[in-house]
Amino acid sequence: MTSPQTTELQRANYLPTLDGWRAIAIIAVLICHASDAPLLAREGPGGFWHDLTRYGAEGVSLFFGLSGFLITYRLLQEQQRTGGISLRRFYGRRVLRILPACLAYLLTVTALTGAGLLAVHREDLLSSFLFYRNYLSPAQVGTWYTGHFWTLAIEEHFYLLWPGLLVLAGSRRALWLSALLGAGVAFWRWIEIRFHPTAAWLTQMDMSVRTDIRIDGLLWGACVALLLFHGSREQWLRKLFASRWTWAALVVLAAICLKGSLLPFNGMWWALLIPFFFVGTVLHPTGLLGRLLESPVLTWVGRLSYSLYLWQQLFLVGAVMKRPLPFGPFQELPLNIVAAFACAALSYYALEKPLVGVGKRLFSAGERRAPGAEPSSAR
Repeated sequence: MTSPQTTELQRANYLPTLDGWRAIAIIAVLICHASDAPLLAREGPGGFWHDLTRYGAEGVSLFFGLSGFLITYRLLQEQQRTGGISLRRFYGRRVLRILPACLAYLLTVTALTGAGLLAVHREDLLSSFLFYRNYLSPAQVGTWYTGHFWTLAIEEHFYLLWPGLLVLAGSRRALWLSALLGAGVAFWRWIEIRFHPTAAWLTQMDMSVRTDIRIDGLLWGACVALLLFHGSREQWLRKLFASRWTWAALVVLAAICLKGSLLPFNGMWWALLIPFFFVGTVLHPTGLLGRLLESPVLTWVGRLSYSLYLWQQLFLVGAVMKRPLPFGPFQELPLNIVAAFACAALSYYALEKPLVGVGKRLFSAGERRAPGAEPSSAR
């Protein structure tokens, strides 16, 4: 049975509109993957609708910003409640949150490979489970079915590095540290694109999936979360996002960033912009966008988003796979969407949700509110 104290901590940590943003992110990814083959067959390369749906890949950027923002926000909430941050509790909860569902997917892919239905390399599976899939060259790997683990690798690298840096630096210095690291990664990305200094020893590796190239998306999320815990900045941001002009400016800037090549260091500005959308709805959940994000359907899809991201790769194979497909109609529209949601729901309700609950009970039981500490008013 869940204790009243644990229930209180869960409510304090929950930011309802972020489930809606998770839903937006995973829906974008699903559109990108599911529409690839049919639109290419209909329009051919360069078709308007096919090119438009490629923007769905930016759902991954939303996930990065969400992870950096939410992880940092929760750690700072813990610091307010207890007077400190427990890395033991953080990693205990993360292990039970991430690994079981991940392992279930990889074991399924392994079993299907053993049955002769899929062709997945051993290195694919090992690198996915140990979260270095994004540092393998195409010569070492080549299977679609574990390709999405590059994003999970980047997130895990962030989880390994950032909480310790936050504890060591303290929240005030961590604000500047996250900004400097984010800008540093953006500058390094520009160096790599322009001069390719690592080409000799990172042979044929896809640069766009490397942690050192993409982790700024998580760092800017962390930086913006830290802004909410610095003095009067929360109230300033609350007033700022009460204005429709602020939202209009965000939308215009987002369109400019998505267009690409219109701004210097365009990728940095896009990664920095994303968390401010989250801040606006966290501080104003009763606004029109906040109410939409908290709608029952989006909330449910958002809660399934991690499991959906894992399992969609098995069914939404896009145009990269040779036909005939191993699962036939279950890898074609519309049954591939149904199959992805069915597997995700099974994973979430049978595995992910129960183990997340175990993690909260095991690793929140020792929390005690620090004398005089009050939770942040940002909800």
